Amino acid sequence: MNSFELIQLTPDDGMEGFELLQRIGRNENDFTNPINGKSYNDYKQWLVEQDDWANERNLPDGYVGQTCFWLKENGQVVGFGKIRHGLTAQSRVEGGNIGWAIDPRHRGRGLGSTFLAQLIIKAKEMKVGEILLTVKKYNYPSKCAMEKCGCKVFKETEGWWYLTI
Repeated sequence: MNSFELIQLTPDDGMEGFELLQRIGRNENDFTNPINGKSYNDYKQWLVEQDDWANERNLPDGYVGQTCFWLKENGQVVGFGKIRHGLTAQSRVEGGNIGWAIDPRHRGRGLGSTFLAQLIIKAKEMKVGEILLTVKKYNYPSKCAMEKCGCKVFKETEGWWYLTI
């Protein structure tokens, strides 16, 4: 039986997370991964930055706090996700509060909905007031994962679905 854990990123995280982020594209399905193609030292600096952002320190202008997580399956990192603590005008249009990506080596097994369900629980524990998810219409598998987790489409444009829970 598989066991899953949601683990918050820390500045002490090591090579396993770095290697996963090298396998996930830089902007794959509109999920931003700034570490793809970067050095291990860049990754270590980025972890410190993400720890600051999780604690709402040193945020760039126009940003809100964001906490990042690994999804571990049986102790192995298989996914990376983010929870924004709030929404900006931009994230209401593109991005929403929650984003996630599964390691290409582990896709096609339903881990996206497993991960999203845990991120939604964590967002509620963190007292994120409004949970908004956005997805481009070409990314039907992500929309299906969202709906499997209880999210409902409340708005649709030519290129996007907007869901909430």
